[in-house]
Amino acid sequence: MTTILTLDLGNTALAAGVWEDGRLGEKWSQPFTVRGLDTRLRKLRDRVEIDSAILASVVPARNPALLRVCRRRLGIDCRLLTPRTPTGLKNLYSNPEQVGADRIANAVGAFHRYGGPVIVVDFGTAITFDVISEKFEYLGGVIAPGLGISTEALFKKAALLPRAEITLPRGVLGRETAEAIRSGVYWGTLGLVEKIIRELKRELGWGRETRLVATGGHAPLILSSSRSIRKIAPDLTLYGLYLIAAGQ
Repeated sequence: MTTILTLDLGNTALAAGVWEDGRLGEKWSQPFTVRGLDTRLRKLRDRVEIDSAILASVVPARNPALLRVCRRRLGIDCRLLTPRTPTGLKNLYSNPEQVGADRIANAVGAFHRYGGPVIVVDFGTAITFDVISEKFEYLGGVIAPGLGISTEALFKKAALLPRAEITLPRGVLGRETAEAIRSGVYWGTLGLVEKIIRELKRELGWGRETRLVATGGHAPLILSSSRSIRKIAPDLTLYGLYLIAAGQ
């Protein structure tokens, strides 16, 4: 049995998954601290032997500390996913170095699970759209502000607006301020997603054959009213990382 640890370090949290012979077993997500990861890995080591590990990170300054913890607690060198890592994906970005490791993992995971052409929408700190052709080419993407960024910007920049938790609004019309903010952020984000997908398909000449898949923490909430995206893959990034680490 081969056991692979996949780590996805984002701006907000560290997500992790343990894959045993291709099946995702234990997984967790938490704000990243060295002590927190050290505790997690120490307990994990007592239950299972990790054969290899791979990290996708969009916070380079934290990479050295994270890799040291993996080495100390697991006794292995964690592989860092970079634009030069072999994945089978042809990166057609004008500067491939600018494509985040999590987006590469999403592209690999989505293509292998759903085929192509495919558009991946990731609801993270930012909302990212990644476009992969039927030939397994990374064509490019779109980056928009995430829900947390949008709500915090309203709270910090508008003196009279409160901080509002984003939940499914009862309708579009808000009858008090927090409700109006929830409505604006929710329906505004959904409209942004639907419009960008339509424009991407129009620009590329893609039609009904286009696969659409979403991932990220806010995907189920926002897409509960979506008319275009039906597939939600919560562990897509971790799955892509597993495929890359396993050489599939």
